[in-house]
Amino acid sequence: MRQSKTEAGRRRSAAMGLLQLVHEPAAINAAQVIAYITAGAAGLLAALGGVPTLLTGTIGPVMSVFVGSVLVVGGIIGAFAVLSGHWWLERVALLIVGLGWVLVLPAALAFAVSGKSSAVWLVVALIVMTLSDVFKRYRRIDWAYLDPTK
Repeated sequence: MRQSKTEAGRRRSAAMGLLQLVHEPAAINAAQVIAYITAGAAGLLAALGGVPTLLTGTIGPVMSVFVGSVLVVGGIIGAFAVLSGHWWLERVALLIVGLGWVLVLPAALAFAVSGKSSAVWLVVALIVMTLSDVFKRYRRIDWAYLDPTK
């Protein structure tokens, strides 16, 4: 069934309204919010035992909950900081999320080297790419144009 033009227009205006909540540059900040939400969701999965063979089997359940909690806290702080435009709070969130991904990396590497699943190498590559994005974003905030005091 086809949508009416007014219904499609309402959906488009709702999406534009959500995008207007994000500070400029809106596209970059919206992508950053999605990255923080993804980190928080991954942390929640890790804390609840959603990836048992990768994390719990490698680093144990207590450390898995700790790593997941670090990612959840960083994701929540980061999403709030980007949406509210607090660049100094986003720096803190980037450090926390970066710590979470650094703590996940050895477990993923150990699982990948064990040869149980070749798909884990993709996870390792994604973690490395995510860490480079965290570093790039931190550098832009700390040394470049996002810090209004500089």
